[in-house]
Amino acid sequence: METLALEFWHWLIFGVLLMALEVFIPAMLVMWFGFGAIIAGIALWLIPSLPLSGQILIFALVSLVSVFGWRKSRFSEANIHSDTPDLNNRLHSHLGKEYTLTEAIINGRGTMRVGDTAWRVRGDDLPSGTRVRVTGVDGVIFIVEKA
Repeated sequence: METLALEFWHWLIFGVLLMALEVFIPAMLVMWFGFGAIIAGIALWLIPSLPLSGQILIFALVSLVSVFGWRKSRFSEANIHSDTPDLNNRLHSHLGKEYTLTEAIINGRGTMRVGDTAWRVRGDDLPSGTRVRVTGVDGVIFIVEKA
């Protein structure tokens, strides 16, 4: 039984083909496996006696590190730039605004009306009808203090 022997140029061609395939599968994923294949080919060119298991290990590690590194840098919160950062979190748009309690805050919990909707609030105990300022948001609960 013959063993599979890969030359460095096999890896380079495989890498270029994977990168070219990215044009037809625009997921920004296949490209990183192509990068891994090219690095494996360069490693085999530099170390001609590198066994197949080492080549595959280099390919797998470089590909996975590249994919996860790209995803982490691409989709991190720091990379989200918007002129309306609270667009999908409407509760944050109420920070600093003042409203009137519709139900007293008792044991730290109460209710206030914003527009046509009643919202749960958390804060110091206050009677109904008190003006409060929204100072924070915890899930779907407004954190308020006396205005």
